[in-house]
Amino acid sequence: MAKTDKQEMIIDAALEVFRQKGYANARMADIARRANVSYGLVYHYFGSKEVLFDLIVEKWWSELYAMMNREKESNGVFREKLIHIIQFFLDTYVQRPNLISIFVSEVCRSSVYHTQEGLSRFLKFFSLCEDIMLEGQKQGILKKDIPPRHLTYIFYGAIETFISVMVLGKEPLTKKRQERAVNAIMGVFMDGAKTA
Repeated sequence: MAKTDKQEMIIDAALEVFRQKGYANARMADIARRANVSYGLVYHYFGSKEVLFDLIVEKWWSELYAMMNREKESNGVFREKLIHIIQFFLDTYVQRPNLISIFVSEVCRSSVYHTQEGLSRFLKFFSLCEDIMLEGQKQGILKKDIPPRHLTYIFYGAIETFISVMVLGKEPLTKKRQERAVNAIMGVFMDGAKTA
């Protein structure tokens, strides 16, 4: 097995262990056992639990920023941009449930991750979202008397709350349910934020 294949196996195992036990209770030995590799090999590739966790979280942020930048730079319809952001979170829930679970439980809600560096990652995401909200205001789609930052908090809050309920309840997300979720979030947000 190639080095990168083993590393991916370890990362997948770490995602499962972090999801099941939480970051604080996860041990490198648990990850090695789940990946069916030696304890020493996990340390050889990653050095520590902290390094492994940071690598997983950094990948999440990189993918999220890339999507947000694509939406910000695109000439697409404003409403579609918001739908794409919602779908990013919902698609991650369906395709990589361990990753979204870690985002909800260990990044959003854990004081361990709320360092200055952790908060700066959220602020970068919020800044990208604010730019998109400002675009909606400039196009006359969203109210101009609500600061773009507040629109961002409301929009992201709706997504994060929905995803959290799904993760904590371990609920399945069918295509039909995903469609209803997008429509509900968009309906509540747009009806509350759109111009009269």
